[in-house]
Amino acid sequence: MKKITHNPGSIVFSLFLAALMLAPGFTNKLTALPPEDLPKPSTLQVDWQKLETIAFIHFSVNTFTDSEWGYGNESPELFDPTQLDCRQWVKICKDAGLKGVILTAKHHDGFCLWPSKYTGHSVKNSPWKHGEGDVVREFSDACKELGLKIGLYLSPWDCNHAEYGKPGYNEYFKSQLRELLTNYGEIFEIWFDGANGGRGYYGTDSLHVRKIPGDYYDWDGIGKIVKELQPNCIIHGGALAEIRWVGNEEGYAGETHWSMFRPWDQLDKNISSRIQMNTGHEDGSFWLPSETDVSVRPGWYYHASEDHQVKSLPQLMDIYYESVGRNSLLLLNLSPDKRGLIHPLDSARVLAWREELDRDFEKNLVNDSCRFSSGNGTHARDAFDSNFDSYWQASGNFGQLEVDFGKEQEINRLLLQEFIPEGQKVRSFAADYWNGSGWKEFQKGTTIGYKRILRFQAVKATKMRIRIEDALAPPMISTVEVYHAPILPVPPGITREQHGLVRIISPDKDADVYYTTDGSVPSQTAKKYAGPFMMDGKVTIKAVMISSSGAQGEMAEKQFVFSKADWRVGGETVEITKLLDGNQATSWFGGGDQKEVVIDFGKPLSFSGISMLPDQSRHPKGIPLNYAVLISNDGKTWEKVVSGEFQNIMNNPNWRKIMFFQPVNSRFLKFEATSLVNGQKQLGLAELELTD
Repeated sequence: MKKITHNPGSIVFSLFLAALMLAPGFTNKLTALPPEDLPKPSTLQVDWQKLETIAFIHFSVNTFTDSEWGYGNESPELFDPTQLDCRQWVKICKDAGLKGVILTAKHHDGFCLWPSKYTGHSVKNSPWKHGEGDVVREFSDACKELGLKIGLYLSPWDCNHAEYGKPGYNEYFKSQLRELLTNYGEIFEIWFDGANGGRGYYGTDSLHVRKIPGDYYDWDGIGKIVKELQPNCIIHGGALAEIRWVGNEEGYAGETHWSMFRPWDQLDKNISSRIQMNTGHEDGSFWLPSETDVSVRPGWYYHASEDHQVKSLPQLMDIYYESVGRNSLLLLNLSPDKRGLIHPLDSARVLAWREELDRDFEKNLVNDSCRFSSGNGTHARDAFDSNFDSYWQASGNFGQLEVDFGKEQEINRLLLQEFIPEGQKVRSFAADYWNGSGWKEFQKGTTIGYKRILRFQAVKATKMRIRIEDALAPPMISTVEVYHAPILPVPPGITREQHGLVRIISPDKDADVYYTTDGSVPSQTAKKYAGPFMMDGKVTIKAVMISSSGAQGEMAEKQFVFSKADWRVGGETVEITKLLDGNQATSWFGGGDQKEVVIDFGKPLSFSGISMLPDQSRHPKGIPLNYAVLISNDGKTWEKVVSGEFQNIMNNPNWRKIMFFQPVNSRFLKFEATSLVNGQKQLGLAELELTD
């Protein structure tokens, strides 16, 4: 069966209805739709998901203040990149295989990267190009030249505007939206962030909170402007959203991942809305596919202190497989530095990522010499022709597809696609291979959707079959591809327990680990890791994995400064506390409503700051939002060293470094959370380190 086009005529109304249901105050309850009337995407939504990987660019006055969320009181004179080159950004994105780029034209601080005629808080009052520059113009011109789609981020929250929270701000926001949608060419995606209200600077000398009602923004009017000026622009955020946030900023969609979603007033009250965004709803009444946004660095804006924290190649590979490979679209962020250039560490990493992806999917082992069959349904070959617009359809809600390779093949990747213009249907499936004497199951999965990619230990097979075990309606499989991806030696993990026992963890059984403790770069002539060893005190350990074929992975490096052997956590009597065990997968939690932790070093130590890692579970608890760090030499009289706020930590629960104004000398340390994310009562920390 061939399918080249689909009729979106009835989708327009369904999207309008979805927008109505998303709007505040809508409470009408809908009954589940019969299978033949499952939600279906618009042509715009299908075309958007086919992009698969796109880029985010965060660059603004925050880049120059070394912050993530500005307060709005920053002077435009701070914005002065010396070598700004938007073409460099876009060229890197294109070479990395990213199909479009979204620029943060205005973030929460309200600073505009274009010379908006509605505010002075913009590039027109900066020293860059003597106030005559327009970053959005240079960015859009670069995208047009290099053939990438243009996207823009416009924050509804504006910490600078005096009218924010009042009716007049809505008109200001819509005026700026018109500027962006009429002056820079065709826009493929507009990004409205969900953050709003909160602290900000509103023409006064103090920072304070300004709250807004839930229906403050005129989303109907905003949506009409978008569709009037840019009918082919997809909307992220707001009450008229056509795509949804994936529920985290860590780069993964749920293993079960539906593109259907319920109206917001019908979400399960016993499950976090973030979790539901991460999985979607099998019984969702409208089509709302997800976008997985994640940064190449821990933060969204450039910080020199994060140069050593650019995500590793294996991390980026995991992100791809857990976003695009789980029926989502990947939005990967790059952060130009104060020069206005993407740092070479970042560009090298994303280009290596694209090269590795190309190697993984270089040769589809399904070809014309294979034989195809199905247990039921027709046109089995149409599932194996790598043509999205042709598909095999089962005769019922289950069925199977089989490919005979004609010879033994070693396989470790399986790529599946449903023909989503007719909806998402598969609830569960399994894959078997023929081992010469019988079928053996090697993979199971739940949803497929636009694309599902499975990674697994390599198996040798002459035949393979896909079994659709359950579906909402007769499934339509448009693509089945099989690959043997090369092994990627990953950096080993280096941990040290509280009493100095060092472990080097290798996730690849086909590789040996070599390490050094003298600062030299390890190779096969270095010491081979055979098991845990003691190495307390100050030391730098470097390690590398080398496979049996000679392939060498990225080097891991870990610097340990202080011995923790005599450290004790207040209130604990355990030999090794989870707060100091070097294991990021374990967390310490305060008792009852405890929001602070006290560490006794056993003797006075000199240090210049601390690093804190929140609970790292998939659904973390006890994340500190506002904090204070105090010191004492007797454990009774305390002196506050520093206090502050962890910006955007709810969405980005990574290592956070707190540097003091000057070094301190103290025996006791108190870390206090003056508030926790989502109003929780109990502090949770995975690790706490000192900085010398």
